Amino acid sequence: FNLSRDGVSWLSSPYTERTTEEVTLADGTQVLVGEPTHVDYLPGTGDDEVQRLEAARTALLDDQAGQEAWDAATEDVKAAGEKGLPALFQILFDRRNEGNAKGGAVDRTLAALASATDFEPTVEDDVHRVGQAFGWYYTDGGGYRVQNTGEKPWGGLLFFDLGREMQGEREIKGEMLKRMAVSVPLSLISVILAYLLALPLGIFSVQFHGTRRDGFITVVLFVLFAIPTFWAGLMLLQIFGKEGLGWLPVLGLHDKDADAMGPLAYAWDTVLHSILPIVTMTYGSLAYLSRQMRAGMMEVIRQDYIRTARAKGLSEHVVVYKHALRNSMIPVITLLASILPVLIGGSIIVESVFDIPGMGRYAFEGLTRRDFNILMATTILVGIMTQIGILLSDITYSLVDPRIRHE
Repeated sequence: FNLSRDGVSWLSSPYTERTTEEVTLADGTQVLVGEPTHVDYLPGTGDDEVQRLEAARTALLDDQAGQEAWDAATEDVKAAGEKGLPALFQILFDRRNEGNAKGGAVDRTLAALASATDFEPTVEDDVHRVGQAFGWYYTDGGGYRVQNTGEKPWGGLLFFDLGREMQGEREIKGEMLKRMAVSVPLSLISVILAYLLALPLGIFSVQFHGTRRDGFITVVLFVLFAIPTFWAGLMLLQIFGKEGLGWLPVLGLHDKDADAMGPLAYAWDTVLHSILPIVTMTYGSLAYLSRQMRAGMMEVIRQDYIRTARAKGLSEHVVVYKHALRNSMIPVITLLASILPVLIGGSIIVESVFDIPGMGRYAFEGLTRRDFNILMATTILVGIMTQIGILLSDITYSLVDPRIRHE
């Protein structure tokens, strides 16, 4: 990924500026080669921090500054944490472009890098943390790999070792657990509400098939299904936020002073902040599920055993809820396997719009930072949720249709 032709790593994050040129390989293949031009500071680095880091970089480059100035510069870089590393990478990168990989400035920069990352050659974990700052590295086989926390990535994966972030030192597993504690309740509530509302709407449409009521519900649900999630979220922000009615909070899951609230007030604050995100996540699934429920029941009520039940004089309520409902729910239950993982994709938009620190936003951050460890972990999570959805569907089949349970 963006290496020079000699395979030398360019010591940067995905925020590095770079130029590209077309190169002809020995076999005649035309390829684009990325050549970095500048190692930029990480997003969120303030102007004051940039000034301090630039001053520290200047001091480390100055052979006449003296030990006291060099020590002060090293401390400034160390105090900045990961935000200070690009300043050191820029020095190394400039020296590499100049063909001057040795000298006092390089030695001081490497010492500052070791100090900023708490590097200790005898401690394996610290060696790994330094490697995380570089992200990508070149292999003899010509490929590009991303470091993770273990020497045996597949064995580590079995124990949910998902590696560390390429742009930081946080373990992805711990960060995902914190984010899932936010996203999973919102997603589950959204799924439950969608099913609780979709089933009665589908049944109602069948009972009043061909009437104005059925037509009105059909039009409303098709309109809801056609509305993009991001647009719906923004409209809810405008209508119910401070710029509109001002009825509900619109950003985050808590107010700034939530920590000072009592348990009941804190819970109520969470409920108020969750209403708009849940509505945004629910309406699309509601429209789709209700249409599937209607289609499934319309097919069932045309069966011979339904005609027999009506011929026996059973009321329409008994025919629908006792004889037709269970069989018509099979297609809707099948959709559970696809709805659960789709909610992660939908939550990317919802959590970004409402500024919720959940799993969807974490995946979006990984995408914008090109942090492939985060993206791979998210993909694994979506796969697990798909399997859970399939398992729940199979279990629910046996509850709805006794014939499946007996088989």
